[in-house]
Amino acid sequence: MTETCKPTNDAVCVLFSGGSDSSLTAYKASKEFARVHLLTFRHFGHVGIENSKRSFEVLKKNKPKKFQHEIIDISNTFEKLYYRNYFRNLFRYKTLLLQFTCFACQAAFHIHAITYCRRNNVFHIRDGANSEYGDASPMQIEKVNTEITKLYAEYGIIHSSPIYYEYENNRSDQKLFELGLREQGDIKGDPKLYKKYQGYCKFMPASTIFLRYRTKCPGYPEDIQQAILAHWKGEVCFFMSLIDKYVEA
Repeated sequence: MTETCKPTNDAVCVLFSGGSDSSLTAYKASKEFARVHLLTFRHFGHVGIENSKRSFEVLKKNKPKKFQHEIIDISNTFEKLYYRNYFRNLFRYKTLLLQFTCFACQAAFHIHAITYCRRNNVFHIRDGANSEYGDASPMQIEKVNTEITKLYAEYGIIHSSPIYYEYENNRSDQKLFELGLREQGDIKGDPKLYKKYQGYCKFMPASTIFLRYRTKCPGYPEDIQQAILAHWKGEVCFFMSLIDKYVEA
């Protein structure tokens, strides 16, 4: 494990897709920190990730000199995570392995976010995880999100998902509209505007079909949540080995 450093309050990293959730998270972070590093991740399955720059420009116009934006390739890490123990996982988790494309993708986000933080002496991190996707989206499941916070703490980084419960009262795209950061309130319901500000994943349709099937099965969503939590706990030591390797590279 990398040596823990003393946290500072002048900078924060935000996992930033450019979508409504991460944009609202970034806006909130800008009210708390002097510098906001927006980290956008991409791999070979992503399309239109450059659209996140449009969302960055909106934030930068609102608060000049507050934000900086980087797009980081995670393709190699994504493949390592997905294909690690592939056949064992296939027998253990069966069709749930389809959802592990999302698991590998999102875990790679956090691995590279920790690496970035350690390399740049940033000790606060925020993400746009929220209860809207908390049923089965791997890193937005509440119990998994708690484990993510523990992983960041191992490296002296304070992690939080500040809008996790806000969906229940007022969705992020509506709040951005009220702040003057979007042209309408229902961005998530408009495919054209949704893709204007962020990319999307070619693997998403398979995961969506899988989840629609599983919602009709007994035990949903608890069975999926428990399996993904077990998968995270079984892989976290490997995550840390990658982080330590990347930080020292």
